[in-house]
Amino acid sequence: MTIARLLSATLVGLSLTAAAALAQAPTKQRHLFAAGNAGYAWAKPDGGLTLSAGAALASRTLFGYLMPLDFTFVQGKQNFRYSQQTLYTGEVFCVDRQTGRYVSNSRCRAPLRLHYGGAVEASYAPMTTAGSFFVGAGYRTGYARTGYGTIGYIGRATQRTFGLARISVGSGFFQLAIGGHL
Repeated sequence: MTIARLLSATLVGLSLTAAAALAQAPTKQRHLFAAGNAGYAWAKPDGGLTLSAGAALASRTLFGYLMPLDFTFVQGKQNFRYSQQTLYTGEVFCVDRQTGRYVSNSRCRAPLRLHYGGAVEASYAPMTTAGSFFVGAGYRTGYARTGYGTIGYIGRATQRTFGLARISVGSGFFQLAIGGHL
């Protein structure tokens, strides 16, 4: 038997097995879920805490996301014109280096910036979404606009929900997150 015939027979067998498994699946199984992720995202040149929310569409081995709410909180750059000085009493003051005067303490803190974005993604879990490693691809828009690949683990948390851990990597983009489907 040639490799092509063996491969064809294997694919036909897998297709029949998948069709039989889907036919035995409960008819009231839910396919649409609310979804969310939280973690750390890095996009050149800085990164921060990321939170995303949207919807997930899941079948037995395939699942996809539409995440229109994607927020990344990034710590801004420190303005070196201002410096903090601590007195012998323990009090901390902010000093303008150019004028030598005391200024508001907020000028010595790096500002926190909020970036918006969104994502769409499709993933494949070869051993079902009830407990499997998965691979996928997606596209981000807004902050960190890029195509990306993702790998991770998805498992059933309860009878109706899923939990997952993921790593996503794109051009100048990296994300490590945990999340789930509710």
